[in-house]
Amino acid sequence: MDDLDDLDLRPDPKPGIDRRTLAKAAAWSVPAILVAAPAPAYAASPGGVSSASVIGSCNGTGRTGTIQVVLPNLPLGSIVQITLQHSGQGGFSATTDFTPSSQTGSTYLIEGTGGTFSGTFTITFNLGTNQQGTVTATVAAVSGVVVEGDTTGFVTKRHDGNSGNYNQCSAG
Repeated sequence: MDDLDDLDLRPDPKPGIDRRTLAKAAAWSVPAILVAAPAPAYAASPGGVSSASVIGSCNGTGRTGTIQVVLPNLPLGSIVQITLQHSGQGGFSATTDFTPSSQTGSTYLIEGTGGTFSGTFTITFNLGTNQQGTVTATVAAVSGVVVEGDTTGFVTKRHDGNSGNYNQCSAG
């Protein structure tokens, strides 16, 4: 009966991949897919990254202030949007020392030239007595670039009732 102990009664294995091997492979592939999914935004941007600097300035005691926007390494053909927004009382007007690609109201589009963009908004406040207003500039990428850094700057002016001057200001 020793000959029967050595006898293998299992059927011949079928050619190909068995179900257990397939299940193991599938179980290992799911974590790999999940790890690969959350790629950072700049990895998908072919244009690169620009570190913005947006800084407001009071420019003395008059009605005007400035907001300067600097975007180094702005890739050729990339599009960046700069939006001016007013809060508080009164109103404002803005002029620029640059020509935007397009402008709609207080929204300006800038097209990258492959170098550094530098532009200044001159903000003129129209405030009544004892009124205060703030203008904020915000930079956001539209296409071809990721914008990081200081993407917001502001100027706040107050029209003093006693002297009639715009002698109170904060900026950043």
